[in-house]
This record gives sequence, C-alpha cells and structure tokens, in this order.
Amino acid sequence: MKTRTVLLMTLAASALAVSGGAWAQQGAKERAGQTTQERQMEQVQSRERAMSPDKVAMKDQDRLQTQDRDRDQDQDKDQDRDRDQDRLQTQDQDRDRIHQDEEIFGGQMMTEQERLQYMEQMQKAGSDAEREQIRARHHEQMMERARERGVKLEEPTG
Repeated sequence: MKTRTVLLMTLAASALAVSGGAWAQQGAKERAGQTTQERQMEQVQSRERAMSPDKVAMKDQDRLQTQDRDRDQDQDKDQDRDRDQDRLQTQDQDRDRIHQDEEIFGGQMMTEQERLQYMEQMQKAGSDAEREQIRARHHEQMMERARERGVKLEEPTG
C-alpha cells in the first residue's frame, strides 16, 4: 500500500510539473503577443496594487502634473509659432507698403489713404487712356507737392 501511495504521489507530482510547465509556456506565449507598452502598463498596475492608497494617489497626482506640464509646453509652442507667423506677416506687409511706395510715383509723400484711393481709381478705370489720364494728373500733383516740400522726385523709369 505504501508503494502504491508513493507511486500515486510521484505521478501526481509529475502531472503537476508538466501542467505547470505548460501553463508557464502559455503565459510566455501570451506575453510575447503583448506590446512593450502593454507589458509596461501591466507592471505599473501590478506595482500600484502592491502600493498603499496614499502612494497610488501621489502617483496619480504626479501623472496629472506631468500631463498639465506637457499641455502647457504645447500651448507655449503654439503661442510661439503664432507670434512668429504674426511677425512674418507684419514684415511682409511692411515690405509690400515700401514696394507700393516705389510703384506709385511720389508714393513716399502720400498717406496710406491717398495710396489706396489712387490704386482704387486705377482699378476702376475702364480703359488704358483713362488710366493714363489718372496717372498724368497724379504725376502733376506729386510734382507740385514735391516743390512745396523742397523734395526732388526722380522720374519713373518704367
């Protein structure tokens, strides 16, 4: 009877060892299918379960603070990008105004409103002849203004 009991115990131990090995292999296969991120998340969760509630709350608070800091940094980057775009747009507008002054005879002696009115008149002109009349009249006005101010205007080359 003792031999039989020993034999049964030996068989039972062998069966447990085999099934335990199979269970370990199955677990390894399942873990191999997980992404690194999933495994890391499981490890974090496992550690958190082992921590006291106070430590878990502190970790959650740290995580939230990190998220807030990251969001603030992203907002700062967005604001910097917007500021840079505004600065570039302003530079472009300034360059356009300077270039506009060069295109309009006497433009440097005109107000912004006068330049806009002149361009509007030129756009509304129905023919080349009408545009030439507007241009000639404007040229005379700018020459008179230059004489009054003691400024010498160079004749347009184009």
